[in-house]
Amino acid sequence: MLKGAICFFALSIFLFGCTTKMAHLPLPPPPPAPPEALPALTISEATLSEGEVDLIKKPEVSTEMEKKEKRAEEKEPPNNFAKELSPEVAHLTPPPVPARLETPEAPPLLPDLTITNLFLNPKKRLAVTIANIGNSPLPMALGNLKIFLDGQLKESYGLNRLFDQPSLQPNENITFNTSLTLRGRREVQAYVEAGQEIRESNKENNYLEKILEGLPTGPDIAIRDLDITDDFELIIILSNAGEVDLRKGATFRIRIFVNNLKISDFDHFISDVLKANSGNDYTIHPPYRVGISGAAKVEISISPRLPSDDIYFENNTLKRTFIIFPFRMVPQEKKEFSFPIPSSHVRDDGQSEKLKAELRWGGGETSLMLSLTGPEHIQSIPSFSGKSPLKVEIPIYFLKAQKESLWQVFVTNLIEKKVEGHLIIQHP
Repeated sequence: MLKGAICFFALSIFLFGCTTKMAHLPLPPPPPAPPEALPALTISEATLSEGEVDLIKKPEVSTEMEKKEKRAEEKEPPNNFAKELSPEVAHLTPPPVPARLETPEAPPLLPDLTITNLFLNPKKRLAVTIANIGNSPLPMALGNLKIFLDGQLKESYGLNRLFDQPSLQPNENITFNTSLTLRGRREVQAYVEAGQEIRESNKENNYLEKILEGLPTGPDIAIRDLDITDDFELIIILSNAGEVDLRKGATFRIRIFVNNLKISDFDHFISDVLKANSGNDYTIHPPYRVGISGAAKVEISISPRLPSDDIYFENNTLKRTFIIFPFRMVPQEKKEFSFPIPSSHVRDDGQSEKLKAELRWGGGETSLMLSLTGPEHIQSIPSFSGKSPLKVEIPIYFLKAQKESLWQVFVTNLIEKKVEGHLIIQHP
């Protein structure tokens, strides 16, 4: 009995342990769901893109944000407009390529000659300012400056006389003092032309007009020239450059200097009326003989006793240098005479100075030939031949770059006789 009880107890304990162990064992996983039946697809029916293949082969866990974006995209309607437009766009013709624009050429560099001012200088002479406002040098060898007073042409000057350089540079100007003395209220017109051979950027600005108030009207006595007689005595030539005749009987004080020494000082009564505007010349022979020989620097000055007889005193002094060369020549002989000329060559009245050469000889109908040679920049001077007296006048322009210039005079005896005479040179 006891033995049967023990067996029953042992069996109870075994059954209790087995029950406890079974309660702690994990439950088996649920059986996998059977796969959904998919329609069989062939390559001819559907084509998977490379990205789609990758998605099938490699599923990835999307984040929450990606899921939201995917749901938003699914809600948007499909973009059928782009699909419908794509065939039309494919058939549109592309716009033509715009033509290539060529770079415009730069305007040519040209001079531009203009007159910027008209005025009276301190000596009451008309002055003209000419400028080149272009962007290229202006050659000065061609063209003219013309001056009109009250509509009438009074003076004309070559541009090469206005400037001592071959060209007028851009933004450069020159002021030229003319030989015109204005009296009273005058309408002044100035016109400058560069010549047909020269192109300008603007030819409409080559003219300027002004009303200027000049000197009061009256006679203007000036020393026009000096000369010597056949006996080599000095004579003085006057003229009236004013607009009023000089009365007969006017008195002038005249002083003569030779080589800086006062040789003569006297009063002279004008015995004839001097017509206005240089209507006639008046010759004065000094009461005491003033002989000229060799090389002589002569200075003459005049002054009126009454100021009303001469309203402008600036042209009442004149300086000249005389050189007298005696010569004797055998038949067919040629002689050379040389002399220097200082560098000042434009007078206060704007007129150029002159070199005068005169041959005097005896022999009646005989002929001599005279020729001159100046500095290199002076144009060639033709030879002259004729009977006594043989005279030549040559304007001298712009020798400011030199202290003096050397000149030569050649005299040739063209006849089969001996010739004896004098060469008379007069220069500033």
